[in-house]
Amino acid sequence: MIPLYYAYEAFSNLSMVSTVMGLYLEHVGFSLAGIGVLFGALQLGKTLLEVPTGFVADRFGSRASLIAAVALEMAGYLLMLVTRGLPAMLGVMAILAAAYTLTTGCATAIVADHLIARGREGKLTRVSAVSRVVFYCCYGLSALAAGLLAEVGYRLVFALSIASLAGALICVLLMRDDRASERGGAPAAPVRPLDAARYVAGCRPVLCYVLVEGAVAWSMVPVDDFYNNYLNGYFGVPLPAVGAVVAAQFALTSLAGLGSARLARRLGDARVARLGPLAVVALFLAFSLCSEPRAAVALYMAGLAAVCLVNPVRTKVLNVALDPRYRVTALSFASIAVSLLSAVSQPLFGWLSDLLDMRLAMVALLATSLALLGAVNLAFSRTDLLQKEARS
Repeated sequence: MIPLYYAYEAFSNLSMVSTVMGLYLEHVGFSLAGIGVLFGALQLGKTLLEVPTGFVADRFGSRASLIAAVALEMAGYLLMLVTRGLPAMLGVMAILAAAYTLTTGCATAIVADHLIARGREGKLTRVSAVSRVVFYCCYGLSALAAGLLAEVGYRLVFALSIASLAGALICVLLMRDDRASERGGAPAAPVRPLDAARYVAGCRPVLCYVLVEGAVAWSMVPVDDFYNNYLNGYFGVPLPAVGAVVAAQFALTSLAGLGSARLARRLGDARVARLGPLAVVALFLAFSLCSEPRAAVALYMAGLAAVCLVNPVRTKVLNVALDPRYRVTALSFASIAVSLLSAVSQPLFGWLSDLLDMRLAMVALLATSLALLGAVNLAFSRTDLLQKEARS
């Protein structure tokens, strides 16, 4: 089961389109402001579709939701190749938003249910850390390949990405969904959105996680999406070199995740979960303030390493705190917070980049994220984040 999860992570992240989407949209004639509108629409679509698509996972199981997600992502990339013009491309973004929301929390839920049901929840941090290594190594490899292949033609990038997603689909088909199997394959009673919202609002460890996700996403989603454009346009790094830089960053920093369990033992899960996101955003703020290319790349790598160290611990803390009935739904609310805030910050980032420059746009958004995280930590300073299976 766990090897299938790692294989799914590998195939899904070997898809190269996401690493060059901003460059591709610029290639086919969209301005930075236009790309910001498209990315903002993608995030808005995620916000609007999170709850409706969450019904699929709650009703039919996480595995069924993942199957639909991968199929839609493949269809979206095929359409992106032949689509031109803002209105039509907005439709493609809606398809990709549906694919993303159908994915939200499903693979994690399958693995968490599998381990917790067998009394092995202590393995969650390790599994999450290894999956993060797989994610970054494959994402880095895809970035390197995309940078080289984009010089040949974007059609090849899209074709190989769709083939990789086909591999991910096979992995999902071979997975076992323990919760769905317990019902004998029969649909579950759906979780009502209002009940789920009450649970998230009343369960302070989960609510804290959701708010932190949103605060970080305010800046990190546009910074991540425009990073290749930033290296190429602001620092003048050639496209093949951009791919090489990104690949090296992900390959090297992904290994940091293997130290997450040791970090948690030294500092404690709760302290890592609280202070980790602040450290991450602070490092990326330092990156945005740096005008020397090599130093900026080094700071970006440090930020990625911090993400790899912190996120496995945060994932474990959340999944232990969650009531299993609301596992996927609660992660959907976290995704809504991410999508809602980044739906505003993406177009704002594109507009500020055209008006001023990309560096100042990054500084403004990252500084705001840091302030939001400080406020969330202050508001939840007395909350026990390690409360197990917290219920409202």
